[in-house]
Parts: sequence; structure tokens; C-alpha cells
Amino acid sequence: MFKRMILLLMVLGFLSADAFAQSKKPKYVIKIGSLAPQGSTWDKSFEKTNREIRRATDGEVAFRIYPGGVMGDEPAMVRKMRTGQLDGAGVTNVGLGEIEPQLLVLQLPLTFRNEAELDYVRDQMSDTLQKLLDDKGFVLLHWGDVGFNYVFSNVEVATPSDFKKTKMWVWDADPISKAVMEGSGVSGVLMGVTEVLSSLQTGIVDAYSNSPYGAVALQWHTRAKYVTNLKLAVVVGGLVVSKKSFEALPENHRKTILEISERNGKELLKDIRKDNQSAMKTIEKAGIKVVAPQNMNEWMSMAQKTKATLTGKVFPKELVDEVERHLNTYRKK
Repeated sequence: MFKRMILLLMVLGFLSADAFAQSKKPKYVIKIGSLAPQGSTWDKSFEKTNREIRRATDGEVAFRIYPGGVMGDEPAMVRKMRTGQLDGAGVTNVGLGEIEPQLLVLQLPLTFRNEAELDYVRDQMSDTLQKLLDDKGFVLLHWGDVGFNYVFSNVEVATPSDFKKTKMWVWDADPISKAVMEGSGVSGVLMGVTEVLSSLQTGIVDAYSNSPYGAVALQWHTRAKYVTNLKLAVVVGGLVVSKKSFEALPENHRKTILEISERNGKELLKDIRKDNQSAMKTIEKAGIKVVAPQNMNEWMSMAQKTKATLTGKVFPKELVDEVERHLNTYRKK
């Protein structure tokens, strides 16, 4: 009985301290923007990180999160981080590419077969990728990928040549997607993310690439009849802050933020991957037909052409070689 009382008092004390930390006016506020809809897995992860940081710093540090694109699209958020209007942002490939296009080297099409390969290569290249961000004035708190992209469409896309039958959406700020479309001979329809759903409804576009969870979360899957069962490319992402904002914090708080963010970032990757698996089941239940890819030599030729186009222009050859070296090492294991 006595032990139970002690345990209860400890729990109550912890809850009281936590409530105090959450209610205390923070001394340092880190403004974080995101395109992720409120209540999405990404948004929940950011909120969880915020609560844990407030608790660990006795309420001195807090995130102020702006979800759902209220701070503009990703290029706009990057500009706001550079001018100090935002301190950080949860970004996908477009935001990372706006900071430093070389960060998108992991997104070259048909590079990775699965998440294990991606995790290994990115871990091996951690110093390289961190330096690319550091040189541009940013700090990575954690990775937070969208997942592998699949092609969703209203006509069957089994081969790269089938792309020519579509009006394919291309993210206007994504150099990789543009290169893929050029490599497959497609004149994509350039536009931002917020325009896609209405454009699918009106027929301005009738095909797009996205992760299964991304397609479901944005309700784009309601405007597709087919999905091609091919992991075209992984869409990377992460939570970044400006180095200026980060270094304005006391050193002990910076260490706390990095530790909590890294831990929650790993959990976020696991959750997103589970969400993508569940979303694919949702997509199949919605009656969207899964199309088996054909003529894999054509797909690989398209990928190689894209890589050749971007190597030496967007990505230094030594960076591409580093990816391939680590990937080959993993596959030999």
C-alpha cells in the first residue's frame, strides 16, 4: 500500500511538473512551418517533439507550429527562414532542394529498392549531407521522408512510353521530377501542391506521382483509377531550422532539441512507412487498379538517362559516385 502511494505521488508530481512546463510562457519560441495537414502523422510528430522539448527545458523552449501551408509553399518557407520570419520548417524534397539541390541526390529514380537500402546509404553519407545543409546556413533536426513515389493516373501506365498518354502533374519547384519527365518524353503540367486536387477535378492534369499516404492524406487518390506498382523514387524530407535561429539558443537547449528531435524523427520514419503500407490497402479498397510495370529495361533506361542529365549539372559526379559506392557495399553484404 505504501509503495503504491509513493508511486502515485511520483506520477502526480511528474504530471504537475509537465503541466507547468506546458503552461509556462517560453523564453525561446521556434516558429516551424509545414505543408503537412493538421492532425497528419508529420504534424503529430512535430507536436510531440514540442511537448517533450518544453518538458525537458522546464518550459523555456517551445515550437510554434504552422501546419497546412499557412506559411506558404516550401520555397516560400525557405525564404522566410532566410529572412528570419520563420525559424524552421518540416519540408519535403522541394524545400530541401530550395536550400541545396545536391540534397536530392538520394531521389534519383530507381536508385533504391527498399527503405533498408536508403537508411544505410543515408547513414553512411550523414556527414556529407549535414555539411551541405551547414554550408547553406541550416541545421537538420531529423529526416522525415514522404516515402516511395508511385504513379497514379486515369489511364494505365505500365511503361515509360505510357506517360505520353497522360497530362502529368510536375511539382514546379522540383528539378528531379522535371528531369524524369524530360527523360520519358513527357511535357508535364507544372504547378504547386495546393493546385493539384482542383486540377485533377477539372481535368487539367490526369496523372501524378506521390506516396500512397500522401495521396490519401491530400485526397488525391479519389481522382485516380490506376496506380503503377513501381517504387519510382523515394521522396526525401526533414525538419530543418536556420543555423542563426538555432545558435541563438543556449548550448544545453540545443543539445536537448537535437536529442529529442533525432529520437522522434526515427519514430516518424517508422510511422510514415506504416502509414504508406496502410494507405496502399486503402487505395486498393477504393477500387483503384494496381498496374504491373512492364518493360523494366525501358524504366531503367529512363532512370539512367535522368541520372546522366543531372550528373555534373545538379549533382557533382563525386556525390553520385558516393551514393553508388555505399549502395553497392550494402548490396554485397
